[in-house]
Amino acid sequence: MSTADRVLSVLGLFTIETPEWTVEEAARALGLSNSTAYEYFRSLVEAGLLVASKAGRYSVGPAIIELDRVTRRFDPLTNAASGTLRDLVAGLEGEAIGLLCRIYRLKVMCVDQYVRRPPTFAISYERGRPMPLGRGAASKIILANLAPRPLRRFYDGDPAAVAAAGLGDSWDAFKRTVRQIRKPGVLATVGELDAGLMGISAPVFGAGGEVLGSIGLVVSAADFLDHPARLEGTMVAVRLAGEDVTRRLQAE
Repeated sequence: MSTADRVLSVLGLFTIETPEWTVEEAARALGLSNSTAYEYFRSLVEAGLLVASKAGRYSVGPAIIELDRVTRRFDPLTNAASGTLRDLVAGLEGEAIGLLCRIYRLKVMCVDQYVRRPPTFAISYERGRPMPLGRGAASKIILANLAPRPLRRFYDGDPAAVAAAGLGDSWDAFKRTVRQIRKPGVLATVGELDAGLMGISAPVFGAGGEVLGSIGLVVSAADFLDHPARLEGTMVAVRLAGEDVTRRLQAE
């Protein structure tokens, strides 16, 4: 594992439900020696990414907020999709949360959200929270458009989990499932992350044709399951939103 990966692993500890860590706790969680963990923690404190308390515990530092601001202002994907994401939500009657997600180390991370007004439901996708690549429309539509090498790496990482997710019990079956998901250019799933909710997402591609992420909606499944025409129209709108963001990115 590279130094960069080690640093990301340390910072990743603070994305789970533990706001503070000692160096010794982090070393055990990451399988590092205490001396190596101390070295990483010292570097992260110097960079402002972690801060230390007198009790010997560490929490995230102010540099995280500064980097978040830079991302919000200058990330090409977020900038290209912000208007489209808002228009997508505005064009839908009823409650909806607009999601912009991107692939992140064979996981998926929400990088932007939009709501017209606070909905009555909550979702698992939160900005900055990594989510599994094999569950939910926002993730699966990215998975289905991966290049062959990362797609194989994802499958080989945990074939049992792939099978449990209903994506295929062999490499060949997995490839067939992926092709079926990819072909329509948009995907709707129900209850895969949050009970009673439906995700509808389309892929977004970069200048080189590589999949960067997805754009879509989370809605109440009850509002769509008995209204096929409404569902079809919304899926078309989501697919067009993905194509619009892709055109913007490729034009840039």
